[in-house]
Amino acid sequence: GAEGGEEEEEGLVPEAVESILEQLLSGLRDSDTVVRWSSAKGIGRITNRLPLELADDVVGGAVDLLAPDEQASAWHGGCLALAELARRGLLLPARLPEVLPRVVSALHYDVPRGTTSVGTHVRDAACYVCWAFARAFDAAVMAPHVAQLAQSLLVVVTFDREVNVRRAASAAFQENVGRQGSFPHGIEIVTRADYFALGSRPNAYLRVAPFLASLEEYRPMLLRHLLEVKSRHWDESVRLLAAQAAARAAPLAPEWTVEVMLPALCKRALSLDLKERTGAVHMAAEVLLALCRARHAGSGAALPPELRKAISGVVPAVEKARLYRGRGGEAMRGAVCRMLEVCAAVRMPCGPKAALRSLASLDDSIKHPTEQISLAAVAALRQLSRAYFSESGGSTGGGSAGGSTGGGSRAAGSGQ
Repeated sequence: GAEGGEEEEEGLVPEAVESILEQLLSGLRDSDTVVRWSSAKGIGRITNRLPLELADDVVGGAVDLLAPDEQASAWHGGCLALAELARRGLLLPARLPEVLPRVVSALHYDVPRGTTSVGTHVRDAACYVCWAFARAFDAAVMAPHVAQLAQSLLVVVTFDREVNVRRAASAAFQENVGRQGSFPHGIEIVTRADYFALGSRPNAYLRVAPFLASLEEYRPMLLRHLLEVKSRHWDESVRLLAAQAAARAAPLAPEWTVEVMLPALCKRALSLDLKERTGAVHMAAEVLLALCRARHAGSGAALPPELRKAISGVVPAVEKARLYRGRGGEAMRGAVCRMLEVCAAVRMPCGPKAALRSLASLDDSIKHPTEQISLAAVAALRQLSRAYFSESGGSTGGGSAGGSTGGGSRAAGSGQ
């Protein structure tokens, strides 16, 4: 009798409802935000009154929108629909292993378009989904997924470019901490990464992120994100902030920094992508300086020989590839000046010929019409002079290198 009742109940769903649901699912792809939002609301309300099997089919249709070949509007609509369905208890726990990886991808959705990118609204909607998960599922259901969700949310909390997305991720994290209770260091993080602390991007990168990196559960994810994503971000200000954030977090994982991070950044210095190579040189310089000060008493000579060789070869390789020319040459020149300044500040072992070559490189940059580059060159020259061209200088032999300073500089100048 029960089976007959279920069949009868399924038979009561009019065909018109299925066609309406199809229209609403296609509305999730619409180019207009209002249409997508209204479609998501409609899907949630109608699905709430459908039999279980048909409701699960609707959930599957929303999940399918979060696919690599879909447009940003489809990702946004899919996230809104999933949040509405989860909020009403229509997203079954059995679906979580399939849904959560796609929601994590949506949290980091950022597609470059020319000098900007598309994806802010997708990331914001993905935070809404995470907030809805906290309200929809018991702690026992969410327990296997807590680590992945917490790490992904905190990357957005600290490193997202947009303030509204950082705050949305913080609200989702706070909701999960309050309702799930199993997020590592949850209360401690919620008090540090609050609404006001995340209002400033530099504060999020330079104060909140180092605090999170001090917690072992979150450190690897944050450092990998800085290395793989933010070091090549399309916005130059974000790349520079990421370099400073990496400098504050990387010394907490010295072995990984020496074996993985710095070698990878040195290799990227010759990348064909301007954003990637300038970001790599800036981050390598900042991380090198911070690591040497924190772990090696400010001396680069204590680093492994292979790493020293890779770092010392960055500037000559950039100049040999003539990366100062053409589009982006100015940005590359500024990054190289900072690298030379840091190498001198940590007293990287350097022979007289290499020191004079660095001096000649700075001579070109000092004369550059862009003030920012000339100032960076002056700062590098100051460190270079102290390290390699003074009586108390580094490994170049003090007096002999100092005696040739004027000649080297004049020679470089006369060749202009």
